[in-house]
Amino acid sequence: MANKDKVRVLIVEDEYITIETLTLVLKEMNCVVSGDAMSAKEAIAILDKGETDLAILDINIKGDKDGIWIAQQIQEKYNIPFIFLTAFGDKTTVQRAIETGPYGYLVKPFTKVDVFTSVEVALNNFEKQNTAIDKNESKPSETGISFAVRDSIFIRDDYMFVKLFIKDILFIKSDKNYLEIHLANKMHLVRGKMSDFIHNLTKEKFLQAHRSYVVNIEAVDLIGAGFLKIGNIDIPLSTKYKEELKKRITMF
Repeated sequence: MANKDKVRVLIVEDEYITIETLTLVLKEMNCVVSGDAMSAKEAIAILDKGETDLAILDINIKGDKDGIWIAQQIQEKYNIPFIFLTAFGDKTTVQRAIETGPYGYLVKPFTKVDVFTSVEVALNNFEKQNTAIDKNESKPSETGISFAVRDSIFIRDDYMFVKLFIKDILFIKSDKNYLEIHLANKMHLVRGKMSDFIHNLTKEKFLQAHRSYVVNIEAVDLIGAGFLKIGNIDIPLSTKYKEELKKRITMF
């Protein structure tokens, strides 16, 4: 799928100038617009393609179905975060909007920083929600959300968002308040804690090798006495984690 390495955003708005402004800002943020819609019918058609990671919804679009109705459909069927966009709203409308559990708000007129912040907060809140649900493994998720089937994560890079496919991560190194995410040909440095980040990973494929390292088991090339090797990188292997590694791999 084209642009699958970028955050794909649906814009639902019935003013051309706002669509154009949002499109330009999102492109500067390394996002791609999966589609723009001026009606609920158009929005649902785009959502049905399954090529949208986040939706920006104007509450007051024309027609008998507004942005809040679209948000309700997203909650029930599409499992993606959404942000409400509005210039005003009466008490009843605001209450209806709150009840859908939006992941953020954008108020017109907005700035580039406003858009970036709203998108970042929405993605982060969505990830936290999924992590909380994933921890409750004894019960199936009523919403169908499970990190075990999620294949990617979004990381922040200045005023941009970059999608990383979990299968491409070789290992993660913790360095104080930062994490080094190592891929085959690139390393991303992000602010965060290992204990939080590890919840985003597929438990069957990733293993903690040391207090500062988590590795992709499928990427391990060699296991030595107190270390393992991924490519030409030596990674410390603590005794407390070595037994778990042996259980997870085939050894002869």
